[in-house]
Amino acid sequence: MSAPVDAAYYTDVYKGAEVYDALDVLLERSFDIVQQHTLYRLDDISKLPNFMQENIKKAVCAQAEYINANGGLEWLNSGGIASFSIGKFSMSGGSSGGATAKQIAAPTMLAYLEAVGLLYRGGGAL
Repeated sequence: MSAPVDAAYYTDVYKGAEVYDALDVLLERSFDIVQQHTLYRLDDISKLPNFMQENIKKAVCAQAEYINANGGLEWLNSGGIASFSIGKFSMSGGSSGGATAKQIAAPTMLAYLEAVGLLYRGGGAL
């Protein structure tokens, strides 16, 4: 399933920040993340009320903007920095998760989905 938004929606309606990666790919990856957070319940958003459709579209755009702001598709696909050194200073972050794991979900994306009940984990939400 392709993303419910395109580059025109992102730039003209959502008015998102300028994107340096391929915007269509970024929107697809963002929709994948939205799908993961909604437990893949978004088969055909055209069957949903308009306010829910708009929040889903805005959630995808917010996620794309967040990925872009954090380093783009390269950041999304990387494992993060495990350690680095500058002169005598050295720092290790550990890449096994926990507090050092990067936050992939955009807070704004989660807010759009939460506002219309799409983060509900119980039965019978849609």
